[in-house]
Amino acid sequence: MKKKKFNFLPNIDPKIYVIFGIVLLLSFLFLSYQYFRHVDCENANYYIHADEYVVNRVVEFNDNTDGAKSWKWDFGDSTTVDKRQRTLHSYKKPGEYLVKLTINGNCTHEKLVTITSMSQQTGYLPVIMAPDVAFVGDPVQFSAEKEGGESWEWSFGENASTDALAKSPVYKFKKVGDKKITLIVNGDVEHTAVKTIYIAPKTIKAKQKIDIKSYEFEKPHVAFSLPQGDAQKDPLVDMLQYIPVSPKTKSKKDSLIAEKKVPEISNEQFQILLTQVALQAKTKDDFKEYLCGKFDIPVVVNDEKLVPFDQFCQNIAGKKIKISALRLNKNSKNCVQNINIQYKVKKWMMWIKE
Repeated sequence: MKKKKFNFLPNIDPKIYVIFGIVLLLSFLFLSYQYFRHVDCENANYYIHADEYVVNRVVEFNDNTDGAKSWKWDFGDSTTVDKRQRTLHSYKKPGEYLVKLTINGNCTHEKLVTITSMSQQTGYLPVIMAPDVAFVGDPVQFSAEKEGGESWEWSFGENASTDALAKSPVYKFKKVGDKKITLIVNGDVEHTAVKTIYIAPKTIKAKQKIDIKSYEFEKPHVAFSLPQGDAQKDPLVDMLQYIPVSPKTKSKKDSLIAEKKVPEISNEQFQILLTQVALQAKTKDDFKEYLCGKFDIPVVVNDEKLVPFDQFCQNIAGKKIKISALRLNKNSKNCVQNINIQYKVKKWMMWIKE
């Protein structure tokens, strides 16, 4: 008795196997292509920077994302999409523009850019003078400069109404957080000056007790009196008659020395440096010129903690961080005065706030 041979799916055309194999090969090639061009969309490394976000001024756009092979910059003003990694662009009209960056065709990031019609350096906008950091309940002195200014309308960011009408008002803040200060001069709403300051919680210090035993009471006036007697002529009066006096020379006005400013750094560039501190590729000393040598400037962390900058660098060193927002406050010399940062740390495969 002959044994029957068992054939697997004998009625299927061999061409089906060939087609199926080709489909598998193409799928493998497609998945490999997607894998090698994959970009971590959450950790895109790009920045938008300009010395002044003003009409007809150049704005720099640059992306340094790992694994990025193609770029599409949509500047939000209906101009042609730019496909370069680094490019320059200028806006012709004032307003708010939503910039979109598409990396490798699948990661899209958006950022709002505000372009103004006048530069504050040209003198059209009022100049607000106020501290960058103040404390709740403390009186804060404000002042302003504007050529031809006659009326002043101040809003200190705690309500929607006008808070003061004087040129140099004093205000006490009631709540902690960032406060957007606005000033309108002569009713010119189009050229409103804006400054953001941080109001920190008030620190209460214990008063030092006075030691009554060590207190030195005021001495009687007799201790400071001169001895009685006839007034005598000072011998220096006769000596000064024989001292020659040099002729007067024409005074020369001292030449004005231009105030030296520190190098400019944007919020995005500062954020990149902080990320390198977390990777232990940079230290606080790399920020010396931007901080003007002051490593104890206040850093507001996640709107909850206030720590010195050098301690903040120690806190993030060696950790994997993701910065969602960062703002620098600078003085007239471009020295960073304080930092407001929002960030998370990766622990146990999760992003959490410290």
